[in-house]
Amino acid sequence: MALRAKTYLYALLAALLVAGLTGGQLAEFEKDGPGDDTSEPVTVIGTSNEPQGLLPAVKRVQFRTETGWSSWISVKGVRLTTDPVAVSSGSGIIDIFSGGNENDLWQIRLQEEETWSDWMKVFGPPPYNKNLGGVHFRKYELAAISTDGEDGDYHLFTWGPTNHCLYKRCWGCNGGVSCDRTVDWTGVEGEIGSRPSAVLFEDEIHLFALDDTGGLLWNTADLPAVRSGEDPTWKGWQPLEWSFVSPPAAATDGDLIHLFALNAGGGIGHVTLNPVTGEGTFSTIDQKIDSTPAVVIEEGTINLFGVLNGELLHLKKDGGGWVVGESLKGSIYGQPTAASDGRGQIWVFALGQGGWLWAIHFAPQ
Repeated sequence: MALRAKTYLYALLAALLVAGLTGGQLAEFEKDGPGDDTSEPVTVIGTSNEPQGLLPAVKRVQFRTETGWSSWISVKGVRLTTDPVAVSSGSGIIDIFSGGNENDLWQIRLQEEETWSDWMKVFGPPPYNKNLGGVHFRKYELAAISTDGEDGDYHLFTWGPTNHCLYKRCWGCNGGVSCDRTVDWTGVEGEIGSRPSAVLFEDEIHLFALDDTGGLLWNTADLPAVRSGEDPTWKGWQPLEWSFVSPPAAATDGDLIHLFALNAGGGIGHVTLNPVTGEGTFSTIDQKIDSTPAVVIEEGTINLFGVLNGELLHLKKDGGGWVVGESLKGSIYGQPTAASDGRGQIWVFALGQGGWLWAIHFAPQ
């Protein structure tokens, strides 16, 4: 056999060997933004059971030291079909869920700021949804909370067919998330008219959504015991007195639940709700954004994010009035999602250019 033919054969066998050892839908990362590119690409072989994706080229994030925000990075491997949702399941850990590729439900984990898992398919496509115009579509409109650390439970919610909220219980497993694929999503009684939002307050799950007229709805359930396999027992959707034109985003500061959504008359509506008494107050933030907002509360500071003209805008409130931060640029669309990693770092994720997951983060000095 000629030397050239042998060389080709060996290269082909090596490629097949790598593919055989690799089961995961692998993520690929790129950096975009200010700062010198001083990183070196590395190859990561995955260990999940899904079809092989792209071998990743990982580039380190460079900080913009004048503000503390990083450059944007893209996380490739799965093309997203819906807006992502992020939750922190433990110190230094953030799990991101999104619909992707064939509208399956995918998850990827960020750990210790720079270590990313493979993309894992945790469930198949959702049931067909029917929007208020009678048009059927099929995509995830997600909300999520996590409990009891990285090996605890994940409670997932989506806007389902016939305008019901659907619920799915999953759990941490081998550094990722696993769901029972033999059991479908279960319905939460009552109708909603928007993507839900979920927040954990003490030992209760609080759900929020809009009805078919834009009115704000609220539902609660006691948190089931971890690893019990039990579904929450919901108390029923209750109307609140406020109305919006976008789904709400929710977060808690430990005393109150803060809700944000777009007002019909412009600006961003802000509801502070006492989850014990059900009483709340309303105010308007005079800021235009194009998307449903995202919110994370870190050390008493409310950090609010929205998309304006394809760029990420950051606002914050720390005791006084609202402060408009810089535009964080990017090329993103849809609703962003934000989470703290439990170590003071705030991460924001969004569906962006190319259909990839894009991320940026902030580390206070």
